[in-house]
Amino acid sequence: MPDLTSISARDIMSSHLLTVCESWSIQTLIDFFNDKKISGAPVLSKNGDIIGVVSLSDIINFDVNPSHSLNENPMSQYYLNTLEGYSPDELGLSNGNQHKNHLVSEIMTSKVIAVDIDESAAAIATEMSNNSIHRVFISNRREICGVVSSLDILKLFDNAA
Repeated sequence: MPDLTSISARDIMSSHLLTVCESWSIQTLIDFFNDKKISGAPVLSKNGDIIGVVSLSDIINFDVNPSHSLNENPMSQYYLNTLEGYSPDELGLSNGNQHKNHLVSEIMTSKVIAVDIDESAAAIATEMSNNSIHRVFISNRREICGVVSSLDILKLFDNAA
């Protein structure tokens, strides 16, 4: 088993951050996630500041919200089927697709959890567990410089085997 206290965020983080804009439609966000094969990203304001985080969970929560009628709600099954190669048209979801009518800013989480670049992988895993999140942003002198995902933590165990 790897010693997670001796591995720092610097060692495992991805420094290439893919970001999204608060003014994107949810449909644009879905297309971006599918294209980049990611499940979450930091949200930037019009000024380029990180103002939140958005993930597949936020999209699914939007879809299951009872305030949307069944006719306008494409449902969470869309994501599962999209990952398998089906299009919205094939699923009969083109008409009334509220993903085109709502913005990232409406569904994002405004709380951004970040840890220092020298924080241990053990501390990062604890932070993720305590907050029930799948990614933590990494800061260096108060600037976001990377991200560590739950998959990055799991890879430490895979590499140790």
